Amino acid sequence: MFKIRFICVIFLVVLISGAAQGFSIKQSRFFYAGDGVLVLDRKIRFRDVQGNYLEPGLKEIHRAFGAPWALPYERLSLRFIEMLDYLQEQFNHGAFSIRSGYRSPNANQSLRKKGKLAAMSSMHIEGAAADLYLQGASSQKIFATVRDWQCCGIGYYGSQHFHLDTGPARWWDQNTSKTESQAPQENEKIIIQTTQDIYFLGEKIDLQFMRVTNYPIDVNTTVTVESKNKSLKLDLRSDMTNLNACMTLKNRSEGRQLSIHLPEKKLEAGRYQIKITFCNKRDYVLYIYLYFFGTLIFYIQ
Repeated sequence: MFKIRFICVIFLVVLISGAAQGFSIKQSRFFYAGDGVLVLDRKIRFRDVQGNYLEPGLKEIHRAFGAPWALPYERLSLRFIEMLDYLQEQFNHGAFSIRSGYRSPNANQSLRKKGKLAAMSSMHIEGAAADLYLQGASSQKIFATVRDWQCCGIGYYGSQHFHLDTGPARWWDQNTSKTESQAPQENEKIIIQTTQDIYFLGEKIDLQFMRVTNYPIDVNTTVTVESKNKSLKLDLRSDMTNLNACMTLKNRSEGRQLSIHLPEKKLEAGRYQIKITFCNKRDYVLYIYLYFFGTLIFYIQ
């Protein structure tokens, strides 16, 4: 099989504390965020007005979506929870009903064997997707709205429920989803995400590989953080495996516990992208997925 070197690209925003107009440290660290209250069968506050996440509320949301809490790297994506909150605000705070929430890899594979609509590299596995109903809003209207945002994944199935995820920007209906395909995907849709969108200098950036269908994978431990005017090399870190120039990630746990540390200086406020390259090419083909959440401009005072 054809072998080639590939690059994963993600985007983030780095702020210098106190230097950005219109942004407060008390606000959410995500581009799409609501008021910190998610409405399911009742109102659940998961973030306070100071921007702190509230464990009791988050645990209740995890229970509702059937997601694990014990392992932090397997929890629901905060980006996904904030997106749900944001979407809910755009449709008059109607309550969500959950048709399908978190799925373990085994549960997802079981659905596929039964011929259900479950993608091999489903974002449900990543704790970043759900099939939902939203009270007082048509799924067709929701589909059109989210598709226009060009922020994430939205699926419409010709009924009242819809699919939402915080993966790459894409959209589909019941005729184009291709989730029923049993063909091996061989890591065709790998992405990597930061665990939030906005960072300050000196902070740690946690990174998670997602949609990996075949481990192990191998990545170079030198990553590039760059904007139009600045480029900086940083070390990729892991608490789970030895750090060589080419790091082998043997399993899902290792692929979801990576990080880099931003320097205290050397970067100006603005939008940056992170480039991570693969090494030790294996006998499957990887495709580039460009992932980013919107466009934000910050002004330095």
